[in-house]
Amino acid sequence: MSHLIALDLDGTLEDSRVDMVNAVHRVRAALGLAVWTDDAVRPHVSRGMGHLYRACFAEYLEADDGPRRLTEVRAAYEADYRAHIADTTTLYEGVAEALPRLAGLAPLAVVTNKPEALSEALLTALGVRRWFAVVVGGDSCAEEKPSAVPLQHAAQAVGATGRVVLIGDSAGDVRCARAAAAASVWCGWGYHPDPGPDAPDARADAPADLPRIVRGLLG
Repeated sequence: MSHLIALDLDGTLEDSRVDMVNAVHRVRAALGLAVWTDDAVRPHVSRGMGHLYRACFAEYLEADDGPRRLTEVRAAYEADYRAHIADTTTLYEGVAEALPRLAGLAPLAVVTNKPEALSEALLTALGVRRWFAVVVGGDSCAEEKPSAVPLQHAAQAVGATGRVVLIGDSAGDVRCARAAAAASVWCGWGYHPDPGPDAPDARADAPADLPRIVRGLLG
C-alpha cells in the first residue's frame, strides 16, 4: 500500500510575499497605474492569483468590459514574477532538512494554488524540485483548493492507495484535506495565525516536527 505526502508551497515551504509584492509594483508601473505601498499590496498576494489580479489591478481591469485586459494582466504579471521568482524568496529554516526525511516515508507532491509553471520554476530555483513526484498548481485541474480535486489528482498521479496527508498553513488546506478524506497538518510558521474554524489533525510548530508527525499519521 502506497501513501502520499502533499505539501502546500507559499507559506509552507517558503515565503514568497516580497517577490510577489514587487512584481505587482513593477506591473502596475508598466501599466501606468498609481504607486501602491507594500502594505496595500501584501494582503492580496496569498489569496490566489485570480484575487490578486482583480484586487491589485482593479482600475485597469474596470476600464475594459471584456476579458482582454485580464489576459494581459495575467501574462504581464506571470512573466515579470517568473523573471524575479527567487530574488528574495527562500525556504523556511528546516525545510531543506525535512524534505528528504519526508520523502523516505512516502512520495511527495506539491499541491498549491500558484500556477503550475511558476511553482515548477520556484521549486527549481530553490533547489528542491527533485524531492517531488508531482507538482499540482492552481491551473492544473478544473478546481483549486479548498476543493478536494487537486489533492485527489496528486494521489492519482503517484498511484497512492493508502493514506494521504496534506501539510499547509491555511484554512483552505485543512478544508481541502477534509474534503478528500485525507489527514491535515497545519504549519504554525506560515502566513496565517491560525488554521481557521476547522481543526487540523495535527499542528507542526517547526518544519523539523513534520517527519515525526507525518509518520504517526501514516501509521
